[in-house]
Amino acid sequence: MIELLRSALCAAQGRTRAASGRARTISLAGALLVLNGCAGDAFVKPTAFDEADMRARAQSVSENGVTASATIPSREETVAIFGVDLLAKDVQPVWIEIVNDTDRVLYLLKTGLDPEYFSPREVAFALSESMSDEARRELVEHIEELDFRDPVEPRTTVSGFVLTYRDRESKFVGIDLLSNDLSAHLALVVPNPDRTLTEDRVRRLEALAAASTPVDAESASKLRGLLERLPCCAADENGVQGEPLNVVLVGDVEAIGPALVRRGFRYHDASPLYAFARPHDFSMAKRDIWVTAQPHVLRLWLTDIRFQGKLVWVGQISMPLGGRFAGPGDESVPQRIDPDVDSARDDFLQDGFYSQLVTEAAFVKGVGAVSRSSPRMTPRGSTYHTDGLRAVLFYDDEPVSLTEIEFIGWERLIDHRRP
Repeated sequence: MIELLRSALCAAQGRTRAASGRARTISLAGALLVLNGCAGDAFVKPTAFDEADMRARAQSVSENGVTASATIPSREETVAIFGVDLLAKDVQPVWIEIVNDTDRVLYLLKTGLDPEYFSPREVAFALSESMSDEARRELVEHIEELDFRDPVEPRTTVSGFVLTYRDRESKFVGIDLLSNDLSAHLALVVPNPDRTLTEDRVRRLEALAAASTPVDAESASKLRGLLERLPCCAADENGVQGEPLNVVLVGDVEAIGPALVRRGFRYHDASPLYAFARPHDFSMAKRDIWVTAQPHVLRLWLTDIRFQGKLVWVGQISMPLGGRFAGPGDESVPQRIDPDVDSARDDFLQDGFYSQLVTEAAFVKGVGAVSRSSPRMTPRGSTYHTDGLRAVLFYDDEPVSLTEIEFIGWERLIDHRRP
């Protein structure tokens, strides 16, 4: 019966070309068609879909006459729109709309949204293995029709999809726009309809922020004092101190998230460490898709400190023992860390610089010096040595060049050489 329905749907679908204005209406029959899959090597082009639904659900931000909007379609919507299951290859389309109310011609830099974004042709190649040459050409044409295409002329609106690597939770979306005399960065956090964990985490953070009494640090000197009084280390579930809390991030999620994505960090469900009597609030890992990257694991806790209205996060970053040669492990099982935790901290500092969204950096006192000759043991069976400092990074949502980064002279690395 299923095969008969599949065949009937395949035969019933016409091959219509999308109108130039891209008026699109999602077809339920088309969704059922590609969700169940058509026999043979044909590609049946879905009917046009209506962008109004994408626009109605979109997250939007406006600045200096430019409005950027973004939406992630669900898996079912993706299949209905594209005619193939992109997520089967871990490709996640993001619908982008740019409204340009300026007199400038704007260009979207897709690598700012995802450094490893996919071109329409390579996605079509990956999904057309069993198709005929004609069907493959039709698939390429269809995906290219849906692609976001530059430029965005003055006083116009352009929309389309950017094909990104799949995020299973909400996505940090950085919209980088370039013109002859302008560069702009607009940041969004876009919900993933297929997410599983983000809502609970967001609600927990919102409740945490609402229940706490913020400690305002309006001056840099007051902030320094507050940061040095933060807990020295993360702990296990029994409260036994372990890895040092060696980084501080100052900024809102909309600024920090895209900066981390730019440098290859993605959501990672790390085994829990504890601070402030709770497990980490968020965790990410630096992992490239196609090649093995330095597998830095970052865990973050929201503090009750606010600096000039911005959130302050304290974190622990480390690398599994063996680094990229350690091999895959069970993410739910704690891994032994490389004892040189300062190396992971310093790499993270450089990642911040190269994200071009860090405006200032500093070091403050943290756990205190631990020598190589007398390393400290953690409850997880690791050891570490450190110069005892934690790196502080100040994030903004406007691009910053390397020459514009300011270094605050709180503590100097040269004064804390490890014995």
